[in-house]
Amino acid sequence: MTDENKETPFEQVVTELLDESRPFSPSHLRAFSDMDIPSLEILKQSWPAISVNRKIALLEDLEELMEADTLVSCDALATFAMEDGEPRVRSQAIHLLWDCEDPRLIPIFMDILENDPVEMVRAAAASALGKFILLGELEEIPREKSDPVVAKLLEVIQRKPEGEIQRKALESLGYSCEDVIPQLITEAMQKDDPQWTASALFAMGRSLDNRWDKIVLEYINHPDLSIQIEAIRAAGELELSAANELLFDLLDDENGDSELLYHIYWALSKIGGKGVRERLEQELEETVDEYLMDVLDMALENLDFTEDSEDFDLFDIE
Repeated sequence: MTDENKETPFEQVVTELLDESRPFSPSHLRAFSDMDIPSLEILKQSWPAISVNRKIALLEDLEELMEADTLVSCDALATFAMEDGEPRVRSQAIHLLWDCEDPRLIPIFMDILENDPVEMVRAAAASALGKFILLGELEEIPREKSDPVVAKLLEVIQRKPEGEIQRKALESLGYSCEDVIPQLITEAMQKDDPQWTASALFAMGRSLDNRWDKIVLEYINHPDLSIQIEAIRAAGELELSAANELLFDLLDDENGDSELLYHIYWALSKIGGKGVRERLEQELEETVDEYLMDVLDMALENLDFTEDSEDFDLFDIE
């Protein structure tokens, strides 16, 4: 085994993290996955000496790694980092727990939502609580754990002044089957505020409620990019086959930016249907953007799953 292939001792990883004269090597990121207690203690001792920007960069890089590799888990680090004195670090630590379904996080997020002094961090907690509403609806956690989350967010959304926290609460409540949720989404749309409109569309997608189909379709060509993206995302979540031609037309516009294209590709992969595979394969053949190539590869893989699900549903009907 060469030296390059040997695992770097964790003490050395932390030493390199502290050395801001050089970039931190991405090859060390996996050392923060599934950390044992001794390694976590080493990091805790050095954590105060690490600069804020270095901490944020580390947490952001780990989030990207977790999105690319489902076997990576940084829950121990993220839970510890939520206690950092810098709000940007606390907020990013909450984001890093996006895939953690441990209900023991519920009281932690609820406490942050109520007591953190910084709005950005409280908003991150409101957003993070959404997955526990979904888990409750799916009966993957007991309702006695998810119902208090719904109750708290319903309380929070009524607070004044309205801001990012209330918008994130609405997005999380999109998963809930409570009778009041459609009215809250409708009221958000009526505010005639771009940020509330985007959050309402986000909640529509999470609701999986086809009462919103017409509204979502109307917003797919909205001139505000943030609203347009949320409408496209919602179309994918709602599996709106009526959106496909609109999305194809957007792909014909050669001026689409990479973020917009990402959401179009992903929505099409979730909707499926006639011409979708051919169009995604055409996009893959024609693009020279490596990022979009990766996105299209993932979209085509997801389309396989979508088509398999459709075949299974058809078989089940027969």
